[in-house]
Amino acid sequence: MKLGVYLINLDSSTERLAQASAELKKHNIEFERISAVDGRKLDVKTYESYNSSQANALMGRDLLGAEIGCYLSHKRCVSEFLASDYDFVIVVEDDLEVISDLVATVKKTVQWLEQNQKGWYLINIGSTKRKLSKQMHQIEQHQLLKAYYFPVLTLGLVWSREGAQAFQHDLIQINAPIDVALQSWLTDLSKGYSIYPPLVQQNGAESDIDAVKVNSTAVR
Repeated sequence: MKLGVYLINLDSSTERLAQASAELKKHNIEFERISAVDGRKLDVKTYESYNSSQANALMGRDLLGAEIGCYLSHKRCVSEFLASDYDFVIVVEDDLEVISDLVATVKKTVQWLEQNQKGWYLINIGSTKRKLSKQMHQIEQHQLLKAYYFPVLTLGLVWSREGAQAFQHDLIQINAPIDVALQSWLTDLSKGYSIYPPLVQQNGAESDIDAVKVNSTAVR
């Protein structure tokens, strides 16, 4: 099994890169930095893959440039993954704190899924909640859950190649923030999993790639 680790980080966020690098290196985790898309100054209505009418129907508002940037950053990770020779990839954002044996636990999880649940798409490894889920397997102190209601928060994700390919095919248009889009997509397909307790958590720093928060009507 060849497992990659991608770290999403804005080019301007050098301090956050230093902090995230130190955190990952502390746990002997080698990674590749993926340059995040800075959407904070983006005029969303000029972006060709953005569907304003669908966004307003789903969210009750247009998306923010920062939300588009976050979506595109994760999309870039998927493209990089599919162009690589990795079998699976862990994608983390740069405000993470590692709270468990990340790589070893992911490898054991993926091995079990490949043997027992072929066709899985995505694992959320940063969720602190268990909504509408079923325990499938125990990996030391962690539970692998079938996430019938896929968790939001994209701090830590694990992609299969099949899932990444389906993402590129199915989610062409952007009409919701990436976490809401993934939740809706995977909940409908029943192809998502999560690990609880999580393997990573936020370190308390506000996200640079999705810094502006507004209330929405989306159900999470």
